[in-house]
Amino acid sequence: MLFWTGCFAFFFLLATPTFWKWVNKRKKKKWIGFWQLGKVVFALIFGFWIGYLSLADHNISALVSKLIPIYLIILIADGLLWSSFRDKVKKEKETKKETKKEEKNSIWFGIGVLLSLTWIFMTCIYPFTIKKDLYSLVHVQTNQSKMQVMDIKHIPTVPIESAFYKAEKLIGGIPNSSYYKLGDLTRQKINGEEYWVAPIEFKGFFQSLKAKTTPGYIKVSAERQDDEGTLVDSYHMKYVPSAYFGNSMERKIREKYPHDILFGGGFEPNDQGKPYYVVAVGHYAKYRSGEVVDGAVLVNPETGEMQKYSIKNVPSFVDYVIPSSVASDYNEYQAKYKHGFWNTIFGKQDISEVTEWHSGEEVLGVYGADGHMYWFTDHTNPGSTSMVGYTLMDGRTGQFTYYTGSKGFADGKASLNAVHNTFKKDQWTGTNPILYNIYGTETWYIPVVDSNGLLRKIAMVNAQNPQIVAYGDTKQEALDGYKLLLATEKNQNNAIPTDKSDLKEITGKVLRVSTTTMNGDNVIQVLLENSDKVFNINPQQAVYASFIKEGDVLKMSYSDTGETMISTETVYNETLKR
Repeated sequence: MLFWTGCFAFFFLLATPTFWKWVNKRKKKKWIGFWQLGKVVFALIFGFWIGYLSLADHNISALVSKLIPIYLIILIADGLLWSSFRDKVKKEKETKKETKKEEKNSIWFGIGVLLSLTWIFMTCIYPFTIKKDLYSLVHVQTNQSKMQVMDIKHIPTVPIESAFYKAEKLIGGIPNSSYYKLGDLTRQKINGEEYWVAPIEFKGFFQSLKAKTTPGYIKVSAERQDDEGTLVDSYHMKYVPSAYFGNSMERKIREKYPHDILFGGGFEPNDQGKPYYVVAVGHYAKYRSGEVVDGAVLVNPETGEMQKYSIKNVPSFVDYVIPSSVASDYNEYQAKYKHGFWNTIFGKQDISEVTEWHSGEEVLGVYGADGHMYWFTDHTNPGSTSMVGYTLMDGRTGQFTYYTGSKGFADGKASLNAVHNTFKKDQWTGTNPILYNIYGTETWYIPVVDSNGLLRKIAMVNAQNPQIVAYGDTKQEALDGYKLLLATEKNQNNAIPTDKSDLKEITGKVLRVSTTTMNGDNVIQVLLENSDKVFNINPQQAVYASFIKEGDVLKMSYSDTGETMISTETVYNETLKR
């Protein structure tokens, strides 16, 4: 920091005309000396801001973008001051000297014009000339197939609103809780289970001075609705983003890695619960545009120890290296700039819109069937709710895949509207929907919350036919109702496939029979003597199902999804011959 501050002071002192006038005629122009001192003071303040407060990277592009406009202000002020006091300066009568003076003034004027044009071009014009290059930076892989079928056991149930509510209650029980606040909640896997995790941060400057450390972090299960959250208070974290001066986590990284671009990051405990901050580092491909993540710095918030890793060698417990801001930018590049900037105004060929969710986020974290964390969002035709595709960006490698097999399906906003209409009377709302392949079909999975953020229902909306809306108090209830609706829809028009497995048949004697309700409809449930599965039968699909009794022999077909509770597709009562 001291080096850069000194450089700025030296530059602002020497690179202005009044300094040289003062050097040559300092006895006659003492006022200029005070102006030189003022420039040095300003440079020291500016250097402190660049080198310390703003945490700017120490690269030529960063300095140029910040230095040129400040220097132009100094140069203009320098010229105005000289003009104001010029009448106090004895005019030179010699033509030769006057000519030289005019030539020197012209040189400084030319420098100012050249720098102004350079800054205007790099700031206002150049970014529009590289849009096609930014599209190429994404390295899009197009895939027309469906995403992998999701393991329904690990579909998260608890939305961020409910996790926040639970975490806030835990913070209230911490000693001196007024010193602290909840950091950003992020979903991540710990020992194979998904959790919402948030560090505990300082509320402000004075609180950080008094507390000195934060009491750890909070985790809330994203899969188990009954989990009230856990305060992990065995770690006293000193180097956090909300700390000040030398304890600021970002400042500590900048001191050790002054030239790396910091793209942001998050908080992640390892599988043993030890906390780390993971901050993505990299470079810009085009001046100050086109983020390229080269790796990450892992910081131990207790000791301040840190280690930089290449993107291929980041420890395995880290779920994502690519921050959401970079994933959002890459989606923007891919959606708009395949044919450059002018196409976004005139031709508008191959242009789509990236969905912006009600939380303001453009990408959502989702775990795939392979266990990897991906940044997900869908793309629509401009001004419509019809998908042209969706993207998954691997959070660790940055691999960007654009799935186009769902073209024409309902997008996330359309699925939210379906849920809002379903629960309009209760005034419950759906949270950020996530697209999964459930039972072989793309499905929007949407937790439903009340005005306080408490989880009320789990809803599922079929992306191909958003009129198929299933819901339940638990994930399993919603899945059971969804299976039933899919089976009914398939038998009616063969429009919704369930390619999880082949169709199977079973014949057996009824051991038990009962009636339950799913999504407001009566469903008959049957146990057979030779099977451990629970068979759901829709009376609207099988009109004689209401007459099934214990001891009847049934012949049924069904899609075996591997679950205990399954929905039947056809039912024949051999005892009744119907």
